[in-house]
Amino acid sequence: MDYEAYYRKSDRDGFTAYYQSIAEASPADPQATARTRDAEGTIPGEARDKLFNVAAEIKNTFHELGSPLPPLLEGCTVVDLCCGSGRDTYLAAQLVGPNGKVIGVEPNAERLAVAEKYLDKEIKQFSYDASNVELRQGVPEDLSFIPSASADVVISNCTFNLSPDKGAYLREVKRILKPEGEFYFTDVFTDRRIPQAVSDDAKAVATRLGGALFVEDFRRIAQQNGFYDPRYVMTWKTPLTDEEQALFPGIAFATITSRLINSELTCDHCEDYGEEVVYDGSLPDYPDFFLFDKDIKFPANQSCHVCDNVSVLGLGGSRYAKVITVSGNRDVHYGDIHGDHVIKTAPDFSGVVDEDDQPIQVSCC
Repeated sequence: MDYEAYYRKSDRDGFTAYYQSIAEASPADPQATARTRDAEGTIPGEARDKLFNVAAEIKNTFHELGSPLPPLLEGCTVVDLCCGSGRDTYLAAQLVGPNGKVIGVEPNAERLAVAEKYLDKEIKQFSYDASNVELRQGVPEDLSFIPSASADVVISNCTFNLSPDKGAYLREVKRILKPEGEFYFTDVFTDRRIPQAVSDDAKAVATRLGGALFVEDFRRIAQQNGFYDPRYVMTWKTPLTDEEQALFPGIAFATITSRLINSELTCDHCEDYGEEVVYDGSLPDYPDFFLFDKDIKFPANQSCHVCDNVSVLGLGGSRYAKVITVSGNRDVHYGDIHGDHVIKTAPDFSGVVDEDDQPIQVSCC
């Protein structure tokens, strides 16, 4: 199956028009589309007090509530895709500091105009001598105005599923990320494919539901485009109105914050090289543990045996190497991190046959 084609709604020439149609179909109340919740901890503690520095109009016209902002952004170059009125852009601008940079990219001119309106005021509010924010009208599927390997982090707040070409979107994200850079974003996913007739409806997509991917298709598309080990950091059920539930009968939705590392040191399976990591406990929001994904926490100052896809956080040019130390190397390969049960449970071969003295055939499921 061509997974990218299933979700594709437009080609390169029609991306801008497609996003405009979604904006026009959006509810009058921006928060009607919000799928992330502050109460779920999606705004990190270090960013919460910085909300007071962001103009009220920016916050009131922003289409989400939570913020996918990973730790250790100081001095980084961050790209905020489909930044809307710029709330997350201006939060990130405070987290990267005066020596960092944030590029906000927004397809819709009206929403971008709100962010632009307050640019000078926001920079003064942050007490910066010069602006560290660049605002551009454009689409995530064509970021040709951003140099390759120039971004440390790319963020997106419930807008990936608006994309008319998810494959092109991810290819551009990977292109602009530095080696060991991170795509950290929040979006809605499903437990099955949404019928194309429904996902073709701009109104359904504008609710942040119609364009949602079957979570396994997302994994496949991510891996096809070089993000070999997508991780889900936080997950929670997505609230639906009765009207929305009727439009998507039987489909379960979850809002997920995902972490995709742009590293050639990762692979599509967790393999064991005997590596250990130690998190030093220095992140203000994580004094007791580092949250790698929804299933893995590194207790502070404890050595943890990890797979090759996890150890990359402390290797190479990763900014996480400031707080995570890796011991061991990749000279010796120990196989599957969990043990390969297909191999280890295989019986001794002595001519395994069925009752008709024929080789055993295995059926599906």
